[in-house]
Amino acid sequence: MDNFEFKEGDIVEGRVTGVQSYGVFVRLSDQCSGLIHASELEKLESREPTRFFKLGQTIKVKIIKARPGGTQFILKIHREKGSGRRVGAANFETTAGFDILRDMLPEWVQAAKDKGEV
Repeated sequence: MDNFEFKEGDIVEGRVTGVQSYGVFVRLSDQCSGLIHASELEKLESREPTRFFKLGQTIKVKIIKARPGGTQFILKIHREKGSGRRVGAANFETTAGFDILRDMLPEWVQAAKDKGEV
């Protein structure tokens, strides 16, 4: 898909190419990329993007705005219609499978132990 096919409002799949504290970089095609800003990630109840996004992960995004030149975009995570509520990162489509759960489970168990819940 070349950059002339992308427009504001499109929902497309992209591959995560970078994860920083200020946002997640997503490659949409060979010529086009975008950024999901950290303020959008806060809506996912995640202040630590590296906990939910991995390099190479495929995610669905919505194009919010095209930057001059038409090859860079401001993105947000695509959510299924009808939820009408804030959602956690587990509620968007991803190809990461159970990797995140596997990686986070020991930390969650230890946190529960530290609080005396287990």
